[in-house]
Amino acid sequence: MANIDRRHFARQTVFAAAALYSSPLRAWEEARNRPHGPGQTGPPLDADSLRKLATDVAGKVITPGSDDYEPARLIFNRAFDRHPAVIVGCSSPSDVARALEFSQAQHLPLAVRGGGHSRLGYGMCDGGLVIDLSTFKQVEIDTKKQVARAQAGALVRDLDEATQRFGLATTSGGCPTVGIAGFTVGGGEGRLMDKYGAACDNLLSAQVVTTDGRQIEASQENNPDLFWAIRGGGGNFGVVTALEYQLHHVDNVVSGGLAYPAGRSPDLLRALDSFLAKAPDEMDAFAQLLPSKQGTRLKIDVCYCGDTRMGIDLLRPLRALGPQDDSVRVQRYLEAQAAGGFLQSPVAHFQTNVFLRELSESAIAAISTAMNNAPATCKVIIVPLRGAISRVRVSDTAFALRHPGYEIDIAGVWSASSDKAEVVRWAQATREALQPFAHGVYVNQLGETSEELVRAAYGPNYARLVQIKKKYDPTNLLRLNQNIKSTRPS
Repeated sequence: MANIDRRHFARQTVFAAAALYSSPLRAWEEARNRPHGPGQTGPPLDADSLRKLATDVAGKVITPGSDDYEPARLIFNRAFDRHPAVIVGCSSPSDVARALEFSQAQHLPLAVRGGGHSRLGYGMCDGGLVIDLSTFKQVEIDTKKQVARAQAGALVRDLDEATQRFGLATTSGGCPTVGIAGFTVGGGEGRLMDKYGAACDNLLSAQVVTTDGRQIEASQENNPDLFWAIRGGGGNFGVVTALEYQLHHVDNVVSGGLAYPAGRSPDLLRALDSFLAKAPDEMDAFAQLLPSKQGTRLKIDVCYCGDTRMGIDLLRPLRALGPQDDSVRVQRYLEAQAAGGFLQSPVAHFQTNVFLRELSESAIAAISTAMNNAPATCKVIIVPLRGAISRVRVSDTAFALRHPGYEIDIAGVWSASSDKAEVVRWAQATREALQPFAHGVYVNQLGETSEELVRAAYGPNYARLVQIKKKYDPTNLLRLNQNIKSTRPS
C-alpha cells in the first residue's frame, strides 16, 4: 500500500527485516574460533559477551573470520581498509540501542554505516563496533500527504525509485548508492535544491536512538533542539533510524551534459555565472573541469525540473557556446538521477572543498592555474548554491551554507597507492589557493578533518551545536564524524 500513517511506519521500523537473518548465535558459534583480521587492534572480544549480544539483537552479528566479514567491512572509499572487531547488522532501533550499549560496556570505538560513502571512511573503524544499517532500508510513500518515510539504511536510489512510482521526489544525492541518512544529516545538496531546498530542508521528522539507548522522535514538535541539530550537524547527536520527507511533483526533466573543447574554461565559467544569474529556480547546473592533453576541458551538467519546452529554450545560451558533445534531453527524473555523480563505483579517492560567494576573476584564475597542474585523475567540480537553498536563514538549521555562491569540490582518484600522495597534495594545494576567497565548507564532501574545518562548516551555528552535543552525547561516543566535541572525554 502506498498510503501509511506515521504510527504504522514506526511499528514496521521496529520489527522489519528480523526474518532476513539466520540465527546470529549460530553464526557466532561457527566464527568464534577463526583467526582475527589483520587490521584488528586490541585483544579479541570476550566470547560470552559476544554470544549475549548475538542473542539480544534480531539482526546479524559478524565477527572476524565469519564468511561474510570481508564484504561487510568494505566501504565506498577504498583508500580505507579497516577491520572492526564486530559488525552488528541492525534490523530495528532496538538493535541499534543494544549495539550502543555493548560498545560502551566494552569500551569499543563506534562507527555507524548507512551507505558507506563517507569521504573519510567513517562508516567503518579498526578494532571497534560498527552499527550497520545497510539492510534496514524500507521506504513507504503517503501519496495523500506527499510524504516519504524511509528507514535509515535506504540509499538514494531506493528513495528515488519509491517516490518516482507516484511522480514525486525530494532533494536527494547525485550518486545512487549514497545513503540517505548521512546525506541528509550533513545538509544534503542535490539536483532539486534550487527549487525545493536541501534534503535537510525537506526533512519533517526523524527517529533517533540516543547514546543512552532512548528511542525518540526529532521534529519541530518533539525535541526541536535535536531536530535543528541533525539538519546539517551530521551524526554527532544520535543514530538516526528513520526519516520522513516532504515530497514534490517531479516527472520529466531536461537533463544531461554539455562538454566543451579544451582551453576555454575561464570564458565558459564566466558564461555559466551569467547564465545562472538569470535562470529560474527550476534550473540546476554544475560544472566539471577535467585535465586533458589538449588542456582543461569543461562540462556543464544540467537538470531542469519545470516545463520541458521552457527548459529546452532556456538552454540556448549554453548551446550557443559550441559544445562538442550534447547529451541533454527530456527524460524521467529517475533516469537522470541514475546517471550517477562524480564516482560511479568504489575507488580510492580524496575530496575536499571550499565555498565561494562569487566566481570572481581571482577565483577563476586560481582554479585555472590549479587545473593546468592537475594530475590526470583529478577534477574540480563547481556546484552553485542558489534559489531555495539560499533563502533559508543560517540560524534555521545547522546547515550553514545559505548565502548564494559556489561550492568548489576538489577531487581525485588513484588505483596504485604510490599515486595517492600526488592526488592529495594537489587537492590540498588547490584548496589553499582558493582559501583567500572562501566563506565556509560543505561538511559532506570533506575528505579531511580538523577543528578549524568543522568550525568553518558550521560558522555561527557552531556554539549552539556544541551545547546540543553536550546534551545528547556528553561523552562524545559518536566521534567518527566531522566531530563537534563535547567537553567530557569518553
